[in-house]
Amino acid sequence: MLQTEAMLKCKIIGSKRHLPAIINALYDLGLYHITPYVKDLKDQHNLELGEPLANAESLAKLLVQIRKVLAAFPPAKGKPLPEMNKGRLAAVSRGVRKLYADFERLQSLEAEVAEKEIVQQESQRMQAFLWKYDIELKPLQRSTALIFFLGRISKPEPKAAIMPPSTLVRQEGNLIFVVGGISDRASLEQILSVQGFQPFVAKVVNEKELAKGQQQVQKLRQAISKDIAVLTTLEQQLQEERRKLELPLSFAETSSTFIAQGWIPAKDAEKIVAAVQSAAHNKVHLELLEAEHHDTPPVKFNHKRLLSPFEFFLHLYDLPRYKEIDPTSLLFITFPLFFGFMVGDVGYGIVLAGLFFWLRQKVPAARQILNVLLFASIVSIFFGLLFGEYFGFEHLGYNAGRFFCQDWGICLPQHTITEQGAEQVVWQFPHLVNRVADKINVFGYDILSVLVIGALVGFFHMNLGLWFGFINEYASHGWKQALLSKLSWIIMELGIILIVVSKMGILPVTAWGGVFIAALGIVMLIKGEGVQGAIEIPSLFSNMLSYMRLGAVGLAGVGLAMVVNERLGLPMIERGGVWIVLGILVMLLGHAINLLLSVIGPFLHGARLHYVEFFSKFFRGGGVLYSPFAKKEKQTEA
Repeated sequence: MLQTEAMLKCKIIGSKRHLPAIINALYDLGLYHITPYVKDLKDQHNLELGEPLANAESLAKLLVQIRKVLAAFPPAKGKPLPEMNKGRLAAVSRGVRKLYADFERLQSLEAEVAEKEIVQQESQRMQAFLWKYDIELKPLQRSTALIFFLGRISKPEPKAAIMPPSTLVRQEGNLIFVVGGISDRASLEQILSVQGFQPFVAKVVNEKELAKGQQQVQKLRQAISKDIAVLTTLEQQLQEERRKLELPLSFAETSSTFIAQGWIPAKDAEKIVAAVQSAAHNKVHLELLEAEHHDTPPVKFNHKRLLSPFEFFLHLYDLPRYKEIDPTSLLFITFPLFFGFMVGDVGYGIVLAGLFFWLRQKVPAARQILNVLLFASIVSIFFGLLFGEYFGFEHLGYNAGRFFCQDWGICLPQHTITEQGAEQVVWQFPHLVNRVADKINVFGYDILSVLVIGALVGFFHMNLGLWFGFINEYASHGWKQALLSKLSWIIMELGIILIVVSKMGILPVTAWGGVFIAALGIVMLIKGEGVQGAIEIPSLFSNMLSYMRLGAVGLAGVGLAMVVNERLGLPMIERGGVWIVLGILVMLLGHAINLLLSVIGPFLHGARLHYVEFFSKFFRGGGVLYSPFAKKEKQTEA
């Protein structure tokens, strides 16, 4: 249950003429995880990196053309098309080239039309400018005493003060009109040059030609847009064909032979051998070998549907190595328990469960983590029942409790509490543990029970991690190293426990026996992990105390809910009138904020306890995800 799926090393050696058929067979099976060949300069076998199959370059050009067309049009859902084969590929290539020629013509037409539209708009804008200031150019053009400038400036507008005397300036935005004496021509040209002046050149646009060009663009765009759905699917199909043609880049080859190396699931070995031999007409050599110590086989998870969402935490952190313990099954149990313990409220649990269930439908891409949170929210309801908390309320007032008892038949146990020096009777929700009030005496100190429970959970959780570490070390380095580096921690803890119970008089044992066992554990630890192991001994206790956050985070949530209810919302509602509405709004806002914190805090702290305190005891990571050569949909599923 805690192991990833067994893998076999698979080497395929054959003639290059069988390579296309073998690639198709591997692609259809979707089980062969390829290890790319890396050329070793010390290799004496004259192996070279493989080259793409024929047509790879032309296929790449087709893909570039298709993607240029798709980028210029709104995205469309792909249209179902027949599977790609050699004959259809030739027809598709001709069709794409013709479509791309139409697309290039469209781009050329659009550029021509856009240029004419800009000229037309500039002319209309300039005409409006002249009309606004009642400017007539013809008299000025015939004048021998005056000089005028009409155009656009690209820099800040010129100041009238720097213009020569008797100069007329009209400006609107970047459009400018300047009239001055012929003698001031040089100074005016210099001033306008500094302002980035560009003279206006009148161009006549043929309205009929412009309209005709716009119609041609519209018709051509509509014609091409009809094929966008087909192109979307073609792009996916051709990308898959390109992957096949370029797969030999991951192989080694000689002048006539190829060598492929990779990994396959052990349970599918016969299926792969049969398919490859059939594709090569039994003229290919296959080697199936067990993984050796220096190998790094890919990791293939084999979890049931209920467990698979919890793989999210490993993808977020790191993947286990091959045959290293896979903690997903344990995360399925412990993370929801940690989350639920920290939230621990029936009302919050119900709201969060409903919210995450709704988000699962709206955000499919986040379904994995939302499934985790949905399950954790359901566990929160369970702990809310144990703690007797409903949106931060642990009891009902006397009148509300009597109403539920008399009119609804729901009678809660009565309880007397003291608030602000006055005793009052309330109807308390059933509970097993009161997070705010229940305490446990530890060495003469009264400590809140939820904090003590958190520390005890940490003790068992970390020791489970040490046991997993023992199993990993035994599998990797043998019994002796596993005993010295991992079991030594548990032996040391046993000695410390014997010392404590001896001092407390719980068991009839001497403290010296515990001292001897603890010292033995420390010596074994130093021998197994060196001085670093001894330095890390204090971290064992700090890590265990770190689990007290399970209770502390929950207490913070309870405290905020009580402030919202008893210090803000209810006092406002009791004042009556408009205060009732204000009190309800305050409670809704306060609980909404607390709900948000009830997701962020428990999630982050729950993840941290696993990543830092738990995983550090056994998890090395560094695994490679099993990613077989297959259709991308199958690859994702794998």
